[in-house]
Amino acid sequence: MKAILYHGKHDFRFSDTADPTLGAETDAIVRVSRAAICGSDLHLWHGGLPESPNTRPGFTVGHEFLGVVDEVGPGVRSVRKGDRVLASCTAGCGTCTACRRGVFSGCLVMTQGPGAGNIFGFGHGLQGGQAEAARVPFADANLFKIPDSISDEQALFLTDILPTGYMGADLAEVSPGDTVVVFGCGPVGTFAQMCARLCGAARVIAVDPDEQRLERARKSGCDVVNPTKTNLVEFVLGCTGGLGADATIEAVGRGDLITQSALVTRAGGRVAVIGVVAEPMVQLPWILFFMKNIALRTGLVNPQVHIPRLLPLIERGRIDPASIITHRLPLSQGVRGYEIFAGHQDNVLKVVLEA
Repeated sequence: MKAILYHGKHDFRFSDTADPTLGAETDAIVRVSRAAICGSDLHLWHGGLPESPNTRPGFTVGHEFLGVVDEVGPGVRSVRKGDRVLASCTAGCGTCTACRRGVFSGCLVMTQGPGAGNIFGFGHGLQGGQAEAARVPFADANLFKIPDSISDEQALFLTDILPTGYMGADLAEVSPGDTVVVFGCGPVGTFAQMCARLCGAARVIAVDPDEQRLERARKSGCDVVNPTKTNLVEFVLGCTGGLGADATIEAVGRGDLITQSALVTRAGGRVAVIGVVAEPMVQLPWILFFMKNIALRTGLVNPQVHIPRLLPLIERGRIDPASIITHRLPLSQGVRGYEIFAGHQDNVLKVVLEA
């Protein structure tokens, strides 16, 4: 089959790779219809991976994908051949202690302890979904049927970034009447803004240096701030009578923005970090968090928990995830999609690949 393969920093290739096969009776093979390029994928594009036995070049990238079930193992009960399904970006066994507690991203079986070996497309064993087909382990836990009432594009982002945005609002305990600051107007930040409003936020302040993305946020109902042109702390304090935001969501993945989050959040407020901070160590203004009684929460998304909550909202028209799509390309042009997304070209927000 054809797939987008990782070969190093700025070196992804559309080429042949082995067809996926069932490795266990609980596996399923999905013939991919749609895949998306995620901001997390750009960590591979920009920085590459250190060479190791588990991250050799040549693996298939991508963790946001859906399609049609092509084959199932004899142990699969929830889906069958021909079902239209989406796959959670993090795979769990569904039965270990972590999965039973809703922390599928920390599945003790798939990760074999600490680590992130259960994310599709990062070279840790699970091949990605930017391909013509993909193997999904523990299909009963990680595949979800897509209702006929919603399209592939409406369902696609349930695989990762819509649940991530909702998780940000959830971790930040956004409540009716809150003022919420969201760092980032990319895809995850956009969904965090959307979900904050869904949770009842009275005011959402979107922060980003990209004027085109800020304009999108403004049109969606956010107050907007370009921190390169406006003093962010003064702006937030001015909007809140000097108190600061009730909740702040960091959706970019930069350590310095966690410090900024503490500065703009009121005493007793909440900060949620849902951006992927790739830095191995981050310096935090701990005394600021401590003295202001700010709660700090973070984590890797567990779509399996959030999909059942979000799917009805899409069906009822409360959320339109497809509204963030700006570029649609065939899978064969996936590398060009990375160049567009990574380079912020052509007012890009989200790139979808059609297999």
